[in-house]
Formats: sequence, C-alpha cells, structure tokens
Amino acid sequence: MKVKILIAVMIVVCTTAQAQYSTYYNVDVNKKVNVNQNVNVSGAVYEHKTITTIDYGALQLANAQQEANRLENIKYADEKQRRISSEIASNPVKAYDYGHQNTFTMSGKDIKPSGFKSYTMSYRVPHNTLFVQAGAGRFENVSLEGITTEIIFFRPSYNKDNVDIDVEKKAKMEDVIVGQLNAAGRNGEDIFVHKKETNRSTVFGIKGFKSTLIWEDDYEYTITDNFHSCDTSKKNGVFYFVKVRTYGSKNEVTFEELEGRRYYLRQLIEKIISTAVVYDMRY
Repeated sequence: MKVKILIAVMIVVCTTAQAQYSTYYNVDVNKKVNVNQNVNVSGAVYEHKTITTIDYGALQLANAQQEANRLENIKYADEKQRRISSEIASNPVKAYDYGHQNTFTMSGKDIKPSGFKSYTMSYRVPHNTLFVQAGAGRFENVSLEGITTEIIFFRPSYNKDNVDIDVEKKAKMEDVIVGQLNAAGRNGEDIFVHKKETNRSTVFGIKGFKSTLIWEDDYEYTITDNFHSCDTSKKNGVFYFVKVRTYGSKNEVTFEELEGRRYYLRQLIEKIISTAVVYDMRY
C-alpha cells in the first residue's frame, strides 16, 4: 500500500514539474504567411489567445502596430524624422536603409588570440529608431511589452591551427536534447529546450547556417539564433559568428509574443548579418 502511495506521489510531482514549462510549442504545424511586402499598420488587430498554429503574418502586423504606437509618442526634431520613423515601423528593413555604415580596423595584442595581426570590419548599424548601441558590437531593441532583441557581433577567427571546421555540424547542436533540461544556458546553467532548428543563412557574405534554440529557464523565455559561416577561400579559413537573442521575463511576455517580435525584425537582422564584411586581413 505504501509503495502504491509513493508511486502516485512521484507521478504527481513529475507531472507538476513538467507543467511548469510552457506548452506553446506543442503544435503540429507552423503556419507561415507571406508578409514580405510592406505592412500597413493602420487598423491592425491583435488578440492574445491560445493557438494551434503560429500565424506569423498576424504577429508581424501586431508588432508593426505596436511599434507605430510607440513612435507616435516620441518628439521629433522635424517632420522628416517623423516620416522616417513611420516608414521603419511599417517595414523594419527601412532601418537598414536609414542606418549608417560602421567601419573600423582592429590590430594589436587584443586580436592576437583570434589569429590575426589586423583586419578591417564593416557592418550596417540600423537606425536608432529600432536599435541602440549597448556595448562594443552589441545592439539592442526593447519593445513596449518588454521584449529585448540583441544583436551581438563576435570577432572573426582565423583558423591558424588549420583544424577541420564543420560549421554545419556546429549549427545542428547535436549535443542539445529537445524536451529536457540541458546545460546550455548563457553561463552553463540548466535550461529547458523546447525546440531547435538549423537553416541555411548568409553570414558576412559567406553561405553558412543559422541555428535556432528555443528555451526557458526559471526567469526568462528566450529564442537564440546563432549565425555561423566559414570562408574557406582565406588560407586556412576564417570563421564568422553572430548571436541574436530575443527574450523577456516569464512574468511579462509569452513565447507567442517572442515569436512575433522575432519575425517582425527578422529580415532587417538577417540583412545586417549577410552584408557585413571583413577585409585587409593580416594573419
């Protein structure tokens, strides 16, 4: 009798522990909607609800409307700046067009561990309507809902030891198991992984991969997109890496809202990453 009671208690405990994690990704189909055109933010309607598919089109419309609402309350120096902000809210890729090019040369002992003596890096900084600089090589956007999107550029790495670099295998994250705790957090802490994906992507002008990890810990929901590529035309090869995180407090946001924000900014971010370049490399 005591054994049966103990088993029943263990089942309840395990079920309760599992129930603390989001069930948002318990869906069979990801519904993708073609929203490559400019978004008309007028009249967009968003309702928070439980869904069985991910309607990216509706989520993008909602984010465009929210961004328009946020920008409407900002004081502008002139009508031109107001017009630019309105264009960006409707189509975030415009933040690339209205941004500026950041070009700089790195040299000295700080980059020696990367296998270089010097190099010049150049990438597009999006208009500050959407992203602000929040540290060296880090750009941040915070939505009205409290969702943070950060783009982090890492230094290129020269393959000075001429080892085999399999960026596809790295992108597939074979050591990460979906549906359980993994020691894969920012500081090596345990995180519960809901989903992982690997897709083709252009990184610093080189065909590579985007690996997506959707996870949560005790405090935040997070979608991490890691962009990898290796330019094998450069002697032993040059490895490029950019990390993009979309996250928010579990008390304030949902995975649905993260998905919407990520999709809204996706084309802008991928254009920034694909058009970045490194040249004048000295090994």
